[in-house]
Amino acid sequence: MKHFIDFHTHHPSRQGELVIQQDVDSWGIHPWQADQSAPTEFPSDHPYLAIGECGLDKVCTTPFSLQMEVFLKHIQWSETLRKPLIIHCVKAFDEMLSLRRQSKATQPWILHGFRGKKQQMQSLISHGFYISFGFHYNPQSLLSCPLESMLLETDDDPRPISLLYNQVAIELGISISKLSSQMENNYHTIFGA
Repeated sequence: MKHFIDFHTHHPSRQGELVIQQDVDSWGIHPWQADQSAPTEFPSDHPYLAIGECGLDKVCTTPFSLQMEVFLKHIQWSETLRKPLIIHCVKAFDEMLSLRRQSKATQPWILHGFRGKKQQMQSLISHGFYISFGFHYNPQSLLSCPLESMLLETDDDPRPISLLYNQVAIELGISISKLSSQMENNYHTIFGA
């Protein structure tokens, strides 16, 4: 394959990139929009690779009970359709972990744009989460994240993902080639592609 893989972005791919683009390769109801008329079924007329971005956000104005209801629907879709979840989570990690345990989810859960502390990240990984880092991250968390649990993304940042690969490889003290190979392995594990 030998691409720079961007596991969550709002931008189309550039040459040499493989991207999971929001609303093209993944689909979900963001917690900020959960109070708008949410569909009751996953749009199966498009071959999406993933479900999301979806999740929980205690800082937004959408009632939390409604966010929980909509997120539970995404978990059901993920399990039924056997597709990974791309998750937005702000100040609701305890609830997220509780839902992961209660639902007995078997599909990969990707926590996107992680900026949290090392201990929080380790707890998420112990519950089977993949941790996706963007250009802004906690260096201690990045340094202690196992490569097999790590993903890289640009989200809404316009810079190419190759710049993030370079930055992370330097931070971790490994070659871009080794980092790219692990990201490819993670892609195959998550998406079965």
